[in-house]
Amino acid sequence: MIKKLSIICSSFLVLTSYSFKAQNLANYISQSSEIKNITIHNVGAHIERIGNAKIKLGSNHLVITNLSQSLINESIQFVMKSNNIIVNSVSKKMNFLNRESMGNKELSFLKDSLSQIKEQKRIKEVNLAVFLEEKDLFNENKSVLKTTREFIVDDLMDLSEYFKKSIFRIQSDISLTKKEIDSLSFIEEKLKQQINFTIKTTKNQSSSIVVQLTCTKVGNYSYQLSYNSNKAGWAPSYEIRSKGINSPIDLTYKAKIFQNTNEIWSNVQLSLSTGKLNKSNKAPSFQTQYVNNYSTNTKRAKTIVNKGYSTNRMDSEDEIQESISSSEFTSVDYSGTQVIYNIALPYSIPAQTEPVFIEIQKFNLEANYDYYCYPKLDKDVFLMCHFESLGNKNLLPGNGQVYFEGKSVGKTFLDPYSTKKTNDLSLSRDVSIICERTLEKKFSSETKVGDNIKFERTYKLSLKNNKDKSVSIVLIDQIPKSNKKSIDIQLIESTEAIFDKKNGKLKWNIQLSPNEMVEKKFSFTVKHPSENKVSGF
Repeated sequence: MIKKLSIICSSFLVLTSYSFKAQNLANYISQSSEIKNITIHNVGAHIERIGNAKIKLGSNHLVITNLSQSLINESIQFVMKSNNIIVNSVSKKMNFLNRESMGNKELSFLKDSLSQIKEQKRIKEVNLAVFLEEKDLFNENKSVLKTTREFIVDDLMDLSEYFKKSIFRIQSDISLTKKEIDSLSFIEEKLKQQINFTIKTTKNQSSSIVVQLTCTKVGNYSYQLSYNSNKAGWAPSYEIRSKGINSPIDLTYKAKIFQNTNEIWSNVQLSLSTGKLNKSNKAPSFQTQYVNNYSTNTKRAKTIVNKGYSTNRMDSEDEIQESISSSEFTSVDYSGTQVIYNIALPYSIPAQTEPVFIEIQKFNLEANYDYYCYPKLDKDVFLMCHFESLGNKNLLPGNGQVYFEGKSVGKTFLDPYSTKKTNDLSLSRDVSIICERTLEKKFSSETKVGDNIKFERTYKLSLKNNKDKSVSIVLIDQIPKSNKKSIDIQLIESTEAIFDKKNGKLKWNIQLSPNEMVEKKFSFTVKHPSENKVSGF
């Protein structure tokens, strides 16, 4: 009787507890939301989401799940446009048990692949065991034949041929199956390594936004949610292409996008902004600057530093076919204090360390080409390309990859903020133009003049054009400069070079016809006190 009563009481308590929990959780609404638009800044991203929820009468807790663990709490904006809803509070809540990140999708795929490989390997191992059993069976039959004398010669010959073919087939099957097992084992091991790496690098945690609200009328209500995350960003990069020395420059402006928010950005609308997200917009206020005295003894005096306002800066974490460009689907908004690139195509940006490249704009720029040689440092002649400044294109500084005649020829850095009137690119070395620089010893001397030593140096520069067409060459050399009054340097001869006295630069603009050869000479003197030694020329 007591035992039955105990069971009844336990059942009643369980039911009461369940009823209480059900009643307590009745107004909790947990759901995911849909990404409407993402504006990616150079550092950080502004994410806009939309959703719809059935809200009950009275107090409700709307829990929006599967959000980035790196979202900034202070940036959360939640709007539910209805006179029937009162939003009481909005807060962020971490969830360390989430299993719906992109990394886990990859992990599931890898585990499925591993299971398939293991099953294939198991079947191959079964086949191998069958082949080995068949081999053992033939070996046993061979020993029986040795003790049997009832076969005639023709029968033995036929049986021998049969055994020969069968053993060859079995051995081939065994060898092939072992190779297949080894190959599957290799793939299995690689998959295991990749799974272990993914487990270590995948961040499973996410966050939720909990909205406490009061409803005066039951219904389905749509809402808008936005927040910032500092685990995303983009950097500008360029592709500079030239088809030949008579062609314009094709400049492609690209965005190198990364995101490590642990969110799923699949087929979302993207905008790229040059503005700085989460950086203080407060203008600095004036503060008096004081002069502080200090002691020159061994004990250093404390210097008071008058600190002004400060802003927190977040550190950013750190291909080619003929096809349509995403730049054709990009509109540029220059209004306000920043440039915004709105991309009409939906994009999927996985949460990973590998960036995604999107073409933003394309430009066709007029270009001029010539050759450049600085034989004091490098005797090779370089093909150079010059095109207009990018200061009026609303672009950002970034690294660029240079292509000439369909081949990659190096990297460069483009700075649209530079005050230079042109951009200069080195495209290639041209071995069909030969340059030599030699010291003319018979015109070089060292003499003593009073208390001074006077050096005279003469250099000859030779250029030979082995091309079948004329070329323009910029030839550069120099004479040394002195930063002491006691050392006097004078240019004696320069064969019509353009001379820059500030830095000692000599420049010749030369037009060379096919198979033509020209020579240029320059001489200079260095006079210094005999008790001193000089170098650098």
